[in-house]
Amino acid sequence: PFRDMIEGMRLDLWKSRYRTFDELYLYCYYVAGTVGLMTVPVMGIAPDSKASAESVYNAALALGIANQLTNILRDVGE
Repeated sequence: PFRDMIEGMRLDLWKSRYRTFDELYLYCYYVAGTVGLMTVPVMGIAPDSKASAESVYNAALALGIANQLTNILRDVGE
């Protein structure tokens, strides 16, 4: 995820518009989904959690992407 995050930073240097939602989603993965994935090992998973590691990582990824989409929507409003 760390290398993917750097790729997202590179995208910021030359690209500011995305033609399809799939392109935008990939950008959101690079710049924010990766952050969600990298936080899981730092914050950990509760030992008594019934959630699988896969579901926790999927949720962290989805949260990162949702946060980035929200940030973009806020910028559009401005």
